Amino acid sequence: EKAKSKFKKDNTSQYAQNMSIRHEFYKEFYKNHFEFGTKVNTWVELTNESKKYSSVIVGSDQLWRPSNIAGHYFTLEFVPDNINKIAYSTSFGVSILPKYQHKQASKFLSRIEYLSVRENTGQKLVKDLTGRDIPVVCDPTMLFNAEQWMVIQKKEPIIKENYILTYFMGDNPQHRDFVKNLKKKTGYKIIGLLHGSVYIADDENYVDLAPYDVGPGEFINLIRNAKFMCTDSFHGTVFSILNCTPFFAFRRYEETSEFSTNDRMHTLLEWMGLKCRMVYGTEEINDVLLEMPNFEYALQEVEEKRKISFEYLKNALKKEDVYE
Repeated sequence: EKAKSKFKKDNTSQYAQNMSIRHEFYKEFYKNHFEFGTKVNTWVELTNESKKYSSVIVGSDQLWRPSNIAGHYFTLEFVPDNINKIAYSTSFGVSILPKYQHKQASKFLSRIEYLSVRENTGQKLVKDLTGRDIPVVCDPTMLFNAEQWMVIQKKEPIIKENYILTYFMGDNPQHRDFVKNLKKKTGYKIIGLLHGSVYIADDENYVDLAPYDVGPGEFINLIRNAKFMCTDSFHGTVFSILNCTPFFAFRRYEETSEFSTNDRMHTLLEWMGLKCRMVYGTEEINDVLLEMPNFEYALQEVEEKRKISFEYLKNALKKEDVYE
């Protein structure tokens, strides 16, 4: 049977046990749904492996963060010139690259035949670095609708009662206070998917239940059946929209921070008419509950963007012109 657990504060042994439960669910998902290529150990082996394919794709997520650019792998620099290279919905994760990386970034971006990004700031970065006008496409998780995502999850709700789901990557206390106030207003329990990025001890203090027997399918199921989703996660927000789950998207960083990744959330919510769902955490609960998201309009926008994005990807794989 699935092992469910609640974390005991400052108990590193329990934390390790909980993480192992989560990791086992992900390992099982990889086994059932992924097909992996040949394992390689060196740059030369990776280059030789890439020669077996007609196209090599990188994306999405924040694979072009400064630290990853320095690593030279997610930049497809190992792929020979004569192999088709595609970047689908790839993100820089930041709005500004360090000046010392401009030359390298310009070089690797110019080598990739088909470039697309996930955020408006990424589009501007590519334009500034290479002079190329490239499209902003939807995240690959949005290439499928809610019904299509049912293939990896159970139809029945994992948790039967009414609940507020939280999934925070950052550690802003006022975001947690917002959730606690939402609980007071609604009476719903708080279910927390904890320690998604780093261990945050205080998160154990505000949730009613912290399940760790959660892989990708369970993650979507919990979002789909929640009364509210509170998150600073891009993909937590995406699956809330796809499943028409009322949500509050929180700013993980200060808008003025050079490390901010907020633009991906701004881009996502702006083109779907859901900017009002992005909050600071200091808002009055009564005020934010007055305006519910217009999912009908949002899903229409998603469907339109999905068609455009699929067309871009298919043309890139066929090596046809996608920039007209």
